[in-house]
Parts: sequence; C-alpha cells; structure tokens
Amino acid sequence: MDSLLRPLLDAPPVVVYLVCALVITAETALLPGIVLPTLSTLLLMGFLAERGTLNLGLAWAVAVASAVLGDQLAYFEGRHWGPRLRGSRLARRIGEHRWDRAESAVARHGVPAVIAGRCLAGVRTLVPRVAGSAAMPYRRFAAGSLAAATLWASAELLVGQATALVL
Repeated sequence: MDSLLRPLLDAPPVVVYLVCALVITAETALLPGIVLPTLSTLLLMGFLAERGTLNLGLAWAVAVASAVLGDQLAYFEGRHWGPRLRGSRLARRIGEHRWDRAESAVARHGVPAVIAGRCLAGVRTLVPRVAGSAAMPYRRFAAGSLAAATLWASAELLVGQATALVL
C-alpha cells in the first residue's frame, strides 16, 4: 500500500488536490467509478491536512465541490439517457434489484434519499442517475446533493485528520 501512496504523499499539494478532485468527481460522474476509492481519498486528505501538507479548509472545499460536480453530471446523464442507461451492460452487472431499490427510495423519500445515498458506497454512484431518470426536480436534487456532499466530506476528512493524530 505504501508504494501506491508514496507518489501522492511526495507530490506537491496542488497535484494532491487535483488527483483527489478527479477521483471524487469520477466516482459518481462515471458509472464504472463505483470501484474508485473515494473513502480512502478523503481519509488521506484529512490525514495530510493534519500533517500540514494540505490545508483542511481547501481540502474540504475541493472534496465538496468535486462530489457535487460528480452528482450533477450523473443526474444529467440519468435525465438524458434514463431507461437506456439502466439497460446498459454495465448497469445490468450492478443488478436490477439495486436499481429498483434506489428508484423506490428516491421516489418515496426524495432529498433524504439523495443524502443517505451519498453515505453508502456503490449506492452513491446510482442515486444521482436514478434521480435524473425519475425526473426529480433539479433544484431539490441539487440541494440534497450539496447537503450530502457537505456532510460526507466533513465526516470523512475529520476521521482522516483524527487518524493522523493517533498515529
């Protein structure tokens, strides 16, 4: 693991912010992004902020903005392609039951489902697309996405920061 992280740990802060932003955005913006390590990315950012490599406020802003951007791109993908997206080969690998559960939750709970979906790995990639294909009003989705990204990034960055204090 150390050999995988070493280049990022030794990189200039601007490169770290950029790489982390790309990983966080891609997780929800790209359907295959479901496998990207965003939790580890946020923990690393918090860790590096505690060590003085990154600024915690800037790391938080980058994480929130990246998460919101990824959600918006996925929402518009769902809005534009809807059922065709659900029938794709990759979406079939995710499973019909996961799509059904996400669709049901978004239809029933709206913004709270968007917020809860951000906290569940795998689900956070699906929920914005489902919200878009289910024609959830954009303003409601955007508000839920911002609230969810703020809570998610704050919690994970602080855990990463606390980890640095323990080590």
